[in-house]
Amino acid sequence: MIIKKFKASTIKEALEKVREELGTDAIIINTRSDKQGGIFDFVGQRMVEVTAALDDKPVSNNGARVRSQRRNAAPIGPAEAKAHPPQRSVAYEPAIRRDYTGKPGNVDVKYIENRVHVEQLLDDINDLKRSMKVLADTALTGEMAGLPPNLASLLSAMQSSGVDDKITKRLIRQLLNDLTGSELTDPSAVRKKATDLLLSSMKEVSPIAFAGPKPRIVTFVGPTGSGKTTTIAKLASEFILNMNKTITVLTIDTKRVDAVGQLKTYCQILNIPLFIAYTPDDLSAFMQSIEKSDMTLVDTPGSGPMDKSQMIEMMEFLQKMVPQEVHLVMSVTTSYHEMNRILDNFNVLKPNRILFTKLDETDSYGPMLSCAIMAKTPMSYVTFGQNVPGNFSVADPKNLIEGKLTGGTE
Repeated sequence: MIIKKFKASTIKEALEKVREELGTDAIIINTRSDKQGGIFDFVGQRMVEVTAALDDKPVSNNGARVRSQRRNAAPIGPAEAKAHPPQRSVAYEPAIRRDYTGKPGNVDVKYIENRVHVEQLLDDINDLKRSMKVLADTALTGEMAGLPPNLASLLSAMQSSGVDDKITKRLIRQLLNDLTGSELTDPSAVRKKATDLLLSSMKEVSPIAFAGPKPRIVTFVGPTGSGKTTTIAKLASEFILNMNKTITVLTIDTKRVDAVGQLKTYCQILNIPLFIAYTPDDLSAFMQSIEKSDMTLVDTPGSGPMDKSQMIEMMEFLQKMVPQEVHLVMSVTTSYHEMNRILDNFNVLKPNRILFTKLDETDSYGPMLSCAIMAKTPMSYVTFGQNVPGNFSVADPKNLIEGKLTGGTE
């Protein structure tokens, strides 16, 4: 058996080479196309490669192949066949079996050309994707180089604070497009425009609302250690002491060691009822008491990104409670990448607010603001310490942006 590869700029030229060298009895085994030369293979020359085979054993007068005979060899029986099994099964590519019509000496050129055209189209699409990515990255790198001093300073501050790179570059491009030459030299104009653009990308802040029909049920969900229990104690004390509201607390966090103990201590100090639900069916026993209060704050167990069973169980509780608000609680010390994982994980619980904790533990607020922008979900509160009452406030993105990203106001 003779197997050879033939290269040409078109499939027709390659097939002509096959016929010239191996004759019309050659069988096409494979065809492929690629590019040679050019920057990132984007403008290289297209080449077609055809692999062909020819049986070089002698042919009898009537055209039939002469089979080699093993006249002296004994027939192979089951024992011998079992002792010498094939190394692997033969995998046939269906397209190869259709590369020729089956008529001796006739190659199905039209089929091969169509197949190669499809392969070339797919190669061109992949080449275009790769090249566009390279060009986009190059353009962004070039665009961020040589910025006006005020934009360069803003870029540095946002990168240092951990703002997502896509948001940062999008903002810088928008500032270059919107600001005039004189405005670009004015630090206050640059800061104000940057702040306005970032704020316009966020949903309006939405703290807890007491308006609407009772019972008002507000649930707090989030990963373990995010600060849900302490946040509930802060909010409960604020609503009772400063707003004169009647508050009840409900917890379904019954699996963690001493999970109820901390919340029970807070409720005893504030002199408010605490209900504990071990299963969704327990909720019906508390509904009459819950309906009498202005609001019920619900504590839930922490859940890791891979704890799907825990998430399903919490979803069953929420379906029974039907809360008006679900606050996703996240520590601001969490990386932006991990915040995105948390958002994806808790999406089944349909959070309609984001509450950030532990602002006193870091100066890098970029991940928090990036998350607020990309999540398209309003912020509610931020906390910045362990004191109860105190150490929390309604979220103020404008103050956070001006204080940590754009360098403050003059």
